[in-house]
Amino acid sequence: MLKASDFKNQLENLVRYSAMKTYLLAVSGGVDSMVLAHCFNDLRLQFQVAHINYKLRGKDSDLDQKVVQDFCKKNNIKFHLYEVSGKDKKPENSIQLWARELRYHFFSQIQEKENLDFLVTAHHLNDQLETFIINLSKAAGINGLSGIPANENNILRPLLPYTKEEIYTFAKENHIEYREDLSNQKNDYLRNKIRHEIVPKLLETNDHFLENFKKKLIVFKPDKRFCTATDSGN
Repeated sequence: MLKASDFKNQLENLVRYSAMKTYLLAVSGGVDSMVLAHCFNDLRLQFQVAHINYKLRGKDSDLDQKVVQDFCKKNNIKFHLYEVSGKDKKPENSIQLWARELRYHFFSQIQEKENLDFLVTAHHLNDQLETFIINLSKAAGINGLSGIPANENNILRPLLPYTKEEIYTFAKENHIEYREDLSNQKNDYLRNKIRHEIVPKLLETNDHFLENFKKKLIVFKPDKRFCTATDSGN
């Protein structure tokens, strides 16, 4: 179960003296990233927030931005916004790859300008399972099957040990406002298809499927302190 005290310990396992570091949080407005922002704010850590409005869903994209912006204004958090425009040359296909490259370029610019130690994203255990299945379907090698690292190249993912259900529960218990991206309900992309059609079938096979997956998934990171993908050391 996701609790504030557990989250603090998880972050400290990823980064020693975490309270002395500075962070840039990638916040979309969805439940995962809004819970992440809440946890950082509750711990009174030194962080700023970055949000990208891709302009892909009309008014919904603007409402996502508003949720994040309002949270930052209420809590006096520095907010960085990138609004996609014509100059960004949005492709007709490979939208996900284009969006990923755009946001990480934006994040790196902010980190350099603001001198922030770490980028933090809100990937969680369900994302970890989906990524594993995607890589398995593509016949990835052992490194590809190792999953999403929780600390690599100054990118932290402290929510990796927690399931989507645990994140929703935490949001409800702490009255955290967030937005649902309805485009995630479609099966346009491979990840969504795996999320909606394959993962539910796997979870039906065993009530402890995600818990067992978390225990067994190994991340190979030479010369790193931490080796397991989703235990307290990752």
